[in-house]
Amino acid sequence: MILEDYVNNMNAKNAQGIADLFAEDCVFSDGGGRPFGFPDIDLKGKEAVLNLFSGILVENEVKATIVKLNPASMEYDVDFGGILMPCVGMATVKDGLITEYIVRPR
Repeated sequence: MILEDYVNNMNAKNAQGIADLFAEDCVFSDGGGRPFGFPDIDLKGKEAVLNLFSGILVENEVKATIVKLNPASMEYDVDFGGILMPCVGMATVKDGLITEYIVRPR
């Protein structure tokens, strides 16, 4: 399942693996850190996703744990350098790639 692959690549610190799950012209919107004062991350394009995770996974300790997995969404916890962020992620998938991914706090 594509969202499970997303989490597995995150935990493996594999930015390229994460980017490979996304379509070239994807939209990525992450507001999961709002309760902790982190700004939203709004990106367009697979290369932007690769650049984001290349930085985040190298510079920070990140560990994600799936709480509930659904066909096009998941509830998951992200331990971001000791800050536990409960998130929900929703994906639109076309031709086996994520075209839109939205993360919000849960």
